[in-house]
Amino acid sequence: MADLFWSVATSYAVLSFIGMALVAVLIIGHIPLIGRIPIVGPYVVAARLAVYPLLALLAFLIGVRITDERASLKQAQRDLAFAQLQLDAQKHTAEAAERLRMVAETKAAKANQKVTDYEERLAKQPAGDGCNLDDADVRSLRDIAR
Repeated sequence: MADLFWSVATSYAVLSFIGMALVAVLIIGHIPLIGRIPIVGPYVVAARLAVYPLLALLAFLIGVRITDERASLKQAQRDLAFAQLQLDAQKHTAEAAERLRMVAETKAAKANQKVTDYEERLAKQPAGDGCNLDDADVRSLRDIAR
């Protein structure tokens, strides 16, 4: 409820209304020829006295508005800095993931090359009735698995 009050009290409409009232009482209270008009004459003293409270009120409300806007700006700056920090962290994570992907692709390519070499070597061996694998073939297969 208080936020709503200060939002309305420091709105452009209210500040404009107080500013126009201030200008009106300044004109009525401080221009000598205006005081000679019979309808306005009795209000000259009241207008001279009303200038100071209206000026103080206007200054206070403008100060509150500026303070509120500065607080909002600082909060926006903090939010922006936090978002930038998160963005930087995501960028570093993406770079690390890219490096890991490149390493994994390199290892996969080496493993595929070992498998291809192993297949080619087995294809060159003559086919027989029994198992034609020797110790070197088994070691090669274990090296691929690692």
